[in-house]
Amino acid sequence: MGTRQEPLGNGAARSVDVLTDVAKRYYLQGESQIEIARDLRLAPSTVSRYLQRARDEGIVYVEIRPPRQERVDLGRTVAARFNVARVVVAGETGQSGSLASVAADFVDGLLRSGLHLGVSWGQTLADVVHHLPPGSVAGLIIAQLAGGLDETHHGIQGHELVSELADLYPGSRVSYLHAPAIVGSTAARRTMAEDPGIASALEAAARSEVALVGIGQMEGGTLGEGRHVPPTDWQQLLAAGAVGNVNTRFFDAQGCPVGHLEKRTIAIEWVELRRIPAVVAVAAGSEKKAAISGALRTGCIDVLVTDEPTAKALLVD
Repeated sequence: MGTRQEPLGNGAARSVDVLTDVAKRYYLQGESQIEIARDLRLAPSTVSRYLQRARDEGIVYVEIRPPRQERVDLGRTVAARFNVARVVVAGETGQSGSLASVAADFVDGLLRSGLHLGVSWGQTLADVVHHLPPGSVAGLIIAQLAGGLDETHHGIQGHELVSELADLYPGSRVSYLHAPAIVGSTAARRTMAEDPGIASALEAAARSEVALVGIGQMEGGTLGEGRHVPPTDWQQLLAAGAVGNVNTRFFDAQGCPVGHLEKRTIAIEWVELRRIPAVVAVAAGSEKKAAISGALRTGCIDVLVTDEPTAKALLVD
C-alpha cells in the first residue's frame, strides 16, 4: 500500500491540527518519524517537512541547551579511568537531553553517505534508532552484528533495527543475519556458520566502520529473562563470573570473555568487534554499573553514551 501525503491547504484550522498532532507525537510521545509516517499514511519526508513547518510557525519552540561543563568534565574523567576514547554524558532520564536523544545526536554526527554501519539489538538501541533524523545521509551499508532473539522480543531485534535504519536513509542496503544469536550446540553453530548466507552476513558485519551496541546486565537483562539462554547455561555463566554481555557475548568484571556459550553464539567475534574503528555503546542505570564497567574493560568500546548518575557511579569503587 502506498503512502498518502495529506496536503495542508484545506484550511488554517486543519493545517494547525495536523502540524500539532505530528509535533506532539514526535516531541512529547517519543514516536519516531517513521512510526508517525506509517500511522498517518504519510511519506517520511512529509513528516519531516511538517515538523520543520511546526517550528517555523511557532507551534514548536526549540531551545538548545549545550551540555553543562561539569558533564563534559565528568565524561573526560570516566574516559580516562577506563581508557576509552570518549564518554558522552546525558542528563538524567526524563530531562531534556535524555539518553536516547543524546546518543542519536552523537551517532548522527558519525554517519556519512556510503558508511558501513553495524547494529546489535536491544531496547536502548531501539530507542536511539527512533530518535535518529531521517534522510541526513544516504546509501548506508547496514549489517546485523548478532543473530536474533526468541520470538517474544519484538521491536528490539537486530533485523528490525537495521530495517528501520534503511527506511531512514534512502538507498541503503541491508545485510540480514538469518540465524539465532545462541544455538543449542557447538555442532549446530558450526553448521550454521558454514551456510553461505550466514557467513556472508557475518563478513559484512565485520566490515562495519561504526558499530552501535548496547550493554546487557545479568540480573533482569533481556537474555536472562527470555527463553534464549536456558537456566542451566545462565547459572554456568554466573558461576564463571559473567557480569554482562555486549552483542550477545559475555564478559567478566575485568572485561575478559567468559568462555561458556562462546562456541554456540552467532555474532561477530570479539577480535572483529575490536577492529571496528568506532564502537559506540549506549547504556545507563544503576543496575548496569557492573556490566558497563566490565564492558569498558573489554577493549571493544570506543565511545560510551550514558547518563550523569551512571557516569558518577562508574567512578565509585
